[in-house]
Amino acid sequence: MSDVDVLLEASELDSIAARLGAEISADHPDGVLLVGVLKSALPALADIARALTVPAQVDFLALSPFAPDSGRVRLLKDLDRDVAGQAVVLVTGLVDTGLKIGFLRGEVGRRNPASLRVCTMFDKRERRILPVELDYVGATVPNGFVIGYGLDYDGRYRNASRLALVERDALASDPDCCVPTLYR
Repeated sequence: MSDVDVLLEASELDSIAARLGAEISADHPDGVLLVGVLKSALPALADIARALTVPAQVDFLALSPFAPDSGRVRLLKDLDRDVAGQAVVLVTGLVDTGLKIGFLRGEVGRRNPASLRVCTMFDKRERRILPVELDYVGATVPNGFVIGYGLDYDGRYRNASRLALVERDALASDPDCCVPTLYR
């Protein structure tokens, strides 16, 4: 692998979001509440929401990073609306270990939604620790550090319209190393 390998082009990401929007629409003909997991879900949620053919509402949650050596997270931003009785789809950019989405499934599930499903743009199954059910999966990505389309390195590259597999050491030594590849 070179320092940066593009996994998915913008056109492929658009197609994936359109497919996910169609699947969610088919399963929720009466409408849905999309709950984006900040910050990684933002591009995917926006593209999926535009692809829906049913009424939709949007809300957001944010989690802390894992506490060192604990595997624990906490809510930094809670939902602004009550989800009781609503069809809810949690939308996240990436599921790897499953720990965060498992936490969120439990947290939102306790609020009595009519249904609760999980949509991830990217699934990194090789890193799964907690087996979690994913209802909608955009693409499976290889184990490694991925950036772009909502996924970042130190807050950078979230707005890139391509997804790339990157050598983390390359980013550590030059945080701009991916600019020519991801922003062309």
